[in-house]
Amino acid sequence: MKVVSKRASKAILVGKPFLGYAFVIFVLFLISCEDPGILKGDQNFGKSSLRTVFVDTFSVVTSTILVDSLPTTGTNQLMLGRYQDAYLGKVSASTYFQVGYSGSFAPDQNSSFDSIGLVLPYSKYFYGDTTQTQTIQIHQMTSIPRLRTPLPYRIDDNISFFVAATQSAIYNTSQANFNPVPITTASVKFSPNRDSLYIKLPAAFGKNWFDLAQADAIAGTTNSYFSNPNTFITDFFNGLHLVTDASGNGSVVGFRANKVKIRLYYKKLFGDLLQQTYFDFPIRNASAQFNSIQSDRSATPLAALTGRSSISSSLTGNTTFVQSGIGLATKVEFPTLKGFFSEKNFVLINASLEIVPVQNTYSTSLRVPNSLALFITDQSNVVLNRAPAIDRSGYLSANILYDFEYGVNTKYSFPLVNFLGSELVSSLSTITPLIIAVAPPIYYSEVNRVVLGDQRNLQHKIKLKINYSYVQN
Repeated sequence: MKVVSKRASKAILVGKPFLGYAFVIFVLFLISCEDPGILKGDQNFGKSSLRTVFVDTFSVVTSTILVDSLPTTGTNQLMLGRYQDAYLGKVSASTYFQVGYSGSFAPDQNSSFDSIGLVLPYSKYFYGDTTQTQTIQIHQMTSIPRLRTPLPYRIDDNISFFVAATQSAIYNTSQANFNPVPITTASVKFSPNRDSLYIKLPAAFGKNWFDLAQADAIAGTTNSYFSNPNTFITDFFNGLHLVTDASGNGSVVGFRANKVKIRLYYKKLFGDLLQQTYFDFPIRNASAQFNSIQSDRSATPLAALTGRSSISSSLTGNTTFVQSGIGLATKVEFPTLKGFFSEKNFVLINASLEIVPVQNTYSTSLRVPNSLALFITDQSNVVLNRAPAIDRSGYLSANILYDFEYGVNTKYSFPLVNFLGSELVSSLSTITPLIIAVAPPIYYSEVNRVVLGDQRNLQHKIKLKINYSYVQN
């Protein structure tokens, strides 16, 4: 242990009854001290000696868990593509959505069909190598996806915070029925820095829509597929399912759901001139649009990982993982902390949890999350709630701090003084376990991952850093 100086704006008192008034004098000293100085172990305060100690060797036990499911509806992000991850296997994302219209589509008898296509505006999000060609398959859905309300498996079971917070949703593990024969396929190289991706649909597909709409308009039908938006979705066209070919390996990209549309071009008389115009079928019912995000970890050390189970970091190369979209998270436990401090009278000055991404596991195309958040759990590994932030609102989080010069000191650092202060004076026999994940909604709408070192990882060690003071008689 090292004897160090520490200036603090907050000090949390925990442990047995304090020995006299020495602690009160010390706390006032900490608050009023303007110039840092060394608190020497032999400096007397009354009849006691006061020591300030910095420790970063407390036991930190880590493992990787898999969250049951994540809601992917209402994120305004269509996710599509797949890539092969060196640590987490094959990751793929496909999407389901409904298109429709408001008002009616009523081309007159002098109009004629031209072409039809799917417009996918990029959200600028991508993960992986976008230079690789992937083949998109566009399928027609044969049923309408249904939102479901989360229910516990058993009466005494907990519902995950990620699920309970959404009330009802469709999840990353969900699928919907679709025609296995695609409407069309297209081989593309994703270009997320461009405005949009346009995929031309078959002329026969578009002309069928146009002819039906034109016939209804000429007949004056008021309850047809193209004059009744609800009938269009329920009885005519349930929606689209987009997926990339299983042989692909490149990247997962995002598209802006509120700008996606099927655009039908046709020619119409404007006065004496026949000019091209178009009619858009945008996404309707955004709450029913969802992304199915899958991961094949069969050839990885996490092959045996299932929902709510955990795998110790000692079995995965002294590393743990966090991955959005899939639901991977890192569980952190402090088995010796409560017992250590129960035997001492002390003032908790500061505490932080420092975690380090393993060097060379991330790049400009495989970016680590910009921010990570802490959640509380128990032995069930269910994410129960957010860990309380300092101001008791929002998420207790940490932004990535890059070491641009050498790359060895890149880290996340969580402030834990308030959390541990409350835990140490609670009636619980151990510190409540924590889970490291990405805060929603990003946890639901990206697939970024980070590889973290555990306490036995020599170069990328997780550390619980604590400053405390105690009176030594």
